[in-house]
Amino acid sequence: MKPLEPTDSIPASGRLLVNATAAIDADRVVAPATVLLERGGIVAMDTPGAIGDPVVDRRLDVRGIVCPAMVNAHAHLDLTDLGPIPCDSGFDAWLGRVREGRPVSAEAITRAVQAGVRASIAAGVAAIGDISGDRGLVAARTLAESALAGTAFVEFFGIGRRTDAAVAAIHRLDADPDRIRESPGFRLGIQPHAPYSCGPPVFVAAAETGRPVSTHLAETPEEIRFTTSGDGPLLELLRRIGGMTDEAGAVPVSGRHPIDQLLEVAPRRPWLVAHLNYPAEPEEAEDSRRRRFEALADAGITVAYCPRAARFLGHPRPGRLGHPWRTLLEAGVEVALGTDGMPCLDTPDRLGPLDEMRRLRPEAPDLDPRTLVRMATTAGARGLGLDPGAFMLSPGPVAGLLAIETDPARPVEGLFEGTATPSWIVGPDRNATAIGSGDVADAHRGRIP
Repeated sequence: MKPLEPTDSIPASGRLLVNATAAIDADRVVAPATVLLERGGIVAMDTPGAIGDPVVDRRLDVRGIVCPAMVNAHAHLDLTDLGPIPCDSGFDAWLGRVREGRPVSAEAITRAVQAGVRASIAAGVAAIGDISGDRGLVAARTLAESALAGTAFVEFFGIGRRTDAAVAAIHRLDADPDRIRESPGFRLGIQPHAPYSCGPPVFVAAAETGRPVSTHLAETPEEIRFTTSGDGPLLELLRRIGGMTDEAGAVPVSGRHPIDQLLEVAPRRPWLVAHLNYPAEPEEAEDSRRRRFEALADAGITVAYCPRAARFLGHPRPGRLGHPWRTLLEAGVEVALGTDGMPCLDTPDRLGPLDEMRRLRPEAPDLDPRTLVRMATTAGARGLGLDPGAFMLSPGPVAGLLAIETDPARPVEGLFEGTATPSWIVGPDRNATAIGSGDVADAHRGRIP
């Protein structure tokens, strides 16, 4: 099937009828499927018999599956130009190489983020949670000027002697919202980098702003070692960076697991946390994971899981359990799919959760496929404060509509087994993702004739 460009997809005032082998979203699987669209919104999606033969301006046959545009809940667009960086010398060494290679000039940052936006759109992504690594807001501004919805989380580092400076910087950013152009479907957020690089006061300051907040959490065993005992490879990394440790080379720590430390902060809106690879230590009581998962669910926290990045970075470590994403779902925690950055990926031409779903499916062949689609669409939308209805195939505005070529005999499983990249039928449309945009859904309902 020839790729469809968003600008070519639907006449502004026309109606389009899409016939597909199947359609899937977080709630439904329909095969065969017909989608009726008007003015970029969905009028109806059902079987061909249920839709009938309405009057339309254009028809499109899809040899494969139709699904909503996707959400990448966790990415680092400013690292797009770095490419894969080997992690054979340990996570702290890998992280140091990423820091050294990260672009610093405005021109280089802009190029990298623009490349990341293109790779995201090529992967069928309409919304993203991006970690903007420069305090000058070049990355955030570049994302704001793109077609993608979501949040640009401005990253802060501040632990030990740098804690007060980071808190002050967060206050300055929050006091000057005009520094970046926000719009319906796009927000400026705050990212205290991680519990090993930001002290508890930095998390408190971020939470008090009321802005969207994200962080890396329980990503490695070394992180847990640092927050509980204040030593290990990450302390050595902080010493090499300089300016964070005291004169004795130490940093005060909470003495608690990173999840417990975070849950002590009372945010004004739910957190979006990335990774959560290690929710408990082997020597902890058996119910530690359960208690933490229940607390995460009660707090409304969304976990952004990046399967390919986790594998690239050597997770799970030997002797450790695999990622608890299914247990988190069972506990009522929303789990969304993210990609992390290009330094730990193998698809330089695309950046999106379709490849993450394909990575996960062999681990969970018994799982309802709608659950994986939810993780790639509505879960991320909720975590980013977007309208999940815009990432469904129900009547109303839609963030985007994708066609993906699959095995016609097994279209749904073919979605996870194939290698085809998405083609855009509609979108991406940032305005459709804003909470409240679904109020116009009634304008699309009941208009099949």
